This record gives sequence, structure tokens and C-alpha cells, in this order.
Amino acid sequence: MAVLVDTRSVPPAERFACWHEAASKIFFPLRVERDRGGPFFGRVLGHRLGPLQAFRVAGDPNTCIRTPRGIRQGDPEELQLHLLRRGRGRVGQADRVSDLLPGDLVAQDTSRPYTIAVDEPFELLVVNVPKYLLGSCADRIEARTALRIPGDSGLAARAGPFLTGLLDGLDDGSIPESDALADTLVGLLRALYSSGEPAVPSDPAALLLRRIHAYVEQHLPDPGLGPERIAAAHFISVRYLHKLFQREGVSVSRFVQQRRLERCRRDLADPALAGRTIASVCRAWGMPNPDHFSRVFRAAYGCPPARWRAGALGGG
Repeated sequence: MAVLVDTRSVPPAERFACWHEAASKIFFPLRVERDRGGPFFGRVLGHRLGPLQAFRVAGDPNTCIRTPRGIRQGDPEELQLHLLRRGRGRVGQADRVSDLLPGDLVAQDTSRPYTIAVDEPFELLVVNVPKYLLGSCADRIEARTALRIPGDSGLAARAGPFLTGLLDGLDDGSIPESDALADTLVGLLRALYSSGEPAVPSDPAALLLRRIHAYVEQHLPDPGLGPERIAAAHFISVRYLHKLFQREGVSVSRFVQQRRLERCRRDLADPALAGRTIASVCRAWGMPNPDHFSRVFRAAYGCPPARWRAGALGGG
């Protein structure tokens, strides 16, 4: 069990600020608000399951907001599956809004603005799934984010207890963290969204871009990954590759760098990897020059890697 943050470890007056900062480090840039003052309780337990992450989040009432600015600052390109275990909440994304009761499930897309608000003490189970693992099913889920899946019927009535038992076992150590569990959770997410209204159809360029994103994710450790290699792997010209990325508002090389930085950022914040040097972390994600890595990391996140790691791991 990895306790990623527990506000009871800091003075009462500093607890909400601690929670706000930790949320963006553990997940991705978020704005956190609350309506009431006084000491704040919040705790996150986390587990790495291959390319997936699973979390148990508990806390006092608050609202998490994924803003356009936060998306520009960092986007892991994931779909999150949320299971509300305790409390009542409301989620919103695009033009969709749902009220949640204990046992309900809902998905959210990290690449679009969203809001999650809970108005009483809560417990939430969260599974972060990279979109590239979901293939064409990602389109279907993206079209139905923030839509409540009632937890008292159908597959959701079985999925809720399964996810709860899985997190219980991971927390107490009776179930070891394993890459093999990723396949099970990806399959479950696909099954939850395998019926209902069809997804918004994707145009051929969008489907190709999704395949390119998946290719990049799988080859980030290769320092030679660049536009020429990506284009050749997909039998397109470098010029057309750059044209595809114009709709992303970022160059191909910049996109690759952003994804590498995001992977490094997560590894630096992982207590299980605290013994690895910063140089080994950046090399593992295709950035062999530690000095260059330090410069671009600081430009992206506002502080050098060592300071980021110290803050994420509770060292300052």
C-alpha cells in the first residue's frame, strides 16, 4: 500500500493547501475548491498496475476542476473510471451532468474540462486507463463521460463489488500489484461501455492520429523516436504527420517531449521508485541528457526535478 498523501500529517491550518497541491502532483493539474473553512481531511492510497493506476480517495467535501489551463500544463491522455463508495456527488463534462449515489460509476476524460463535486465526506475509487489501451472503444467512452452508470443493476452491480474487493486487497497486501491486472480492468471498462448509444463516429484522420498516439506511448523509451520514425511506421510522409498534429495545436516533437516529461513526472512522484536517480528516470523515458531534461522539466512544471520529487515524496 502506498499512501500518496494524508493531510493528517501536516498542521490543521495547512491541510487544505496540502490537499490542493497533492492532487495536481498525484493525478494531473487540477483546481480544488471548498465552501467551508476549518481543518481538512484528505487521503489518497495508490497502486501501479502496469500502465494503469488505481487509487482510493477519501476526504471532506470539495470540488475538483479540470480547467483548459490545467490541460495545457499536463495531460496524461487517460480515461478515468470512478466508483463512488460513500457520499453524494455531481460530475460534469461537455454538456453532460450527473448526480451520483454510493455504488454508481462514471467515466471522465482527462483531455477535456470537467468538474467533480462532493458535498459530504466521501470515498471514491479511481482507475486511470491510458486511452491507447482502449482502441476504438475510447471514442465510445469519451462520448458518454459524466453520464451516471447506476450501481444497482446490470454489470455495474457486479463491477462495483469487484473493484472494491480489488482495492481492499491491494491496500492490505493480500493482492499483489501486477501488470496482469491491467488487462482485467481494461476489459471491464470496455464491457461497461459496450452497449448503449453508439459513439460519435471518428474520421479517418482522427483514427490515424489515435494510432500514432498509441505508437508514441509504446516507444517513448527509445531516444531515437522522432517525426521520421513515426511517419515511416505509419506509411505516411513527415509532412502529412505534421499536418495531422496541427489539429493538436502542438508539434510532433513537442508532443513526444510532453509525453516523456509526464512519464518522468509520475515516476519521480512514485515512492516505489524513490531509490532511482533522476538521471536513470529520464533515461528510461528516452531522455539521455540529464541537463537537458532538467531544463525542459523546469520549463514545463516550474521547478527542477529534484525539488519536484522532494515535494511529491513529502521531503519539502
